[in-house]
Amino acid sequence: MESHLFWGKNSPLGSLTGAALLIVASGRIVFAIICSLALVWVYGFTLTAAKLGGEYFPRWGRNAVFLFISSLAAGIFLILLWILNPVMAMESSFFVFLVPVVFIASGIYNRTLEYDMGEVISQAMAEALILGVLVLGLSLVREPLGFGSISFPGFDIIRFAKNEPLRFLQASSGALIILGYVIAVYRHFRNEITRSEDD
Repeated sequence: MESHLFWGKNSPLGSLTGAALLIVASGRIVFAIICSLALVWVYGFTLTAAKLGGEYFPRWGRNAVFLFISSLAAGIFLILLWILNPVMAMESSFFVFLVPVVFIASGIYNRTLEYDMGEVISQAMAEALILGVLVLGLSLVREPLGFGSISFPGFDIIRFAKNEPLRFLQASSGALIILGYVIAVYRHFRNEITRSEDD
């Protein structure tokens, strides 16, 4: 039986393989947008390469091959970002290079081995977008409440509060607190849905 993308065991909040990415990339809205784009690019690029050249990959050491391809995709993404905005590329490089680790940990390539190209691409986009939306949602809470500002790519930071209202949200500990509440709500609704499906 296929695991549900959001409520199943392979969902981003189900296993929390991307917890570090969620915390690091959600500090500013602009970082969350870049992280979402990087997720879509790396997932799509790596799974397309895996589908096209999978038969030529060795059976042993397959994780190393996929880590290399996904890291190459992240590097290409950073080069393109560097061309557009070098400062933003430098500030984003740490969490962009976390994306291949999240990709490998998700195990999506093992789950899509039997799919055709169209299904692989749609599955990659769906999983990347779910994680990207989670990062973006967390940043929409953290930045306005923690920094008293909103940032978007290509624009200056818009400040609407002189004093940071909830300064603790800027730190990783604040992000962990929010993440804890999000996971608690998520697991509550997941249990309710699984219970209703069983009835």
